[in-house]
Amino acid sequence: MALVIWQHAKNMRKHHHKRKHVHGSRFLEIDQYALNSGMAGLSPDLKMLTGAASLAVCIMSSRGVASVFVGLCMCVLTLKKGKISFGEYLHFLSIPLSFVLLGGMVLLIDVSRYPLGWVDVPVWDVYLSITKESLGNGVLITIRAWMGIMCLYMISLTTPMHEIIGVLRRGHVPLIVIELMYLIYRFIFILLDSYHNMKTSAEARLGYVNIRRSYRSFFGICSNLLAVAFSQASKSFDAMESRGYDGQLLFLEAEKQITGRQAVAVSVYLVLAVMILFGEWRLIG
Repeated sequence: MALVIWQHAKNMRKHHHKRKHVHGSRFLEIDQYALNSGMAGLSPDLKMLTGAASLAVCIMSSRGVASVFVGLCMCVLTLKKGKISFGEYLHFLSIPLSFVLLGGMVLLIDVSRYPLGWVDVPVWDVYLSITKESLGNGVLITIRAWMGIMCLYMISLTTPMHEIIGVLRRGHVPLIVIELMYLIYRFIFILLDSYHNMKTSAEARLGYVNIRRSYRSFFGICSNLLAVAFSQASKSFDAMESRGYDGQLLFLEAEKQITGRQAVAVSVYLVLAVMILFGEWRLIG
């Protein structure tokens, strides 16, 4: 998903005249949204806690009401407090739309030898049926997933990667996991940039004028990309060592305190979310 986010953000550069883009050092555009967010001055611990707790409420919601509540709260927080335009936010939400809808459609269908539900489509010796239970499960899981994405976007669009890593380190996540996560995250974009340059070069040499040349260019890029991957990995490690890398990634972080007003606001929000969640559970019971 990170690859698609980066591509969408890159296509929206022309709409961000007021945003700072550092092309020479190849800042990731997704980090630029976080760095320029209106919530950049808030404590990353508070943002991570709020997002993670909201995601947990989404997952545990039995009827989707609590999921919708926390999802909409995260959406409003990202738009209003994070100062991200509605159009940009819709672009980001459209990225996982097909995956969420396809997953929900799969849950709608039951396979049986006999007709079971409202809609029964015969396929050879079985029926593809949509029952009341499968419809409810499909809608519920889709709502949970969609609202959970809003919770994750609240974190990713307001918290830079180095601050997320700092929170994970303070949470005693194993260092090897943190470093692998960050290096993979950065290296994906390095490879994607290399692929883009190779594809542009191939297009300039008419490498996609017909099917035969398109296949030849594609496989040529794939083989070259493997060599570039090893070369870039070696250069990246040399660059890290020249900057004093001793087996542990360290980032300079500004100290951001949690104010009493922020703590009260988050506490009230989480209490309301938990109350709605318990209300759903009691209705089921």
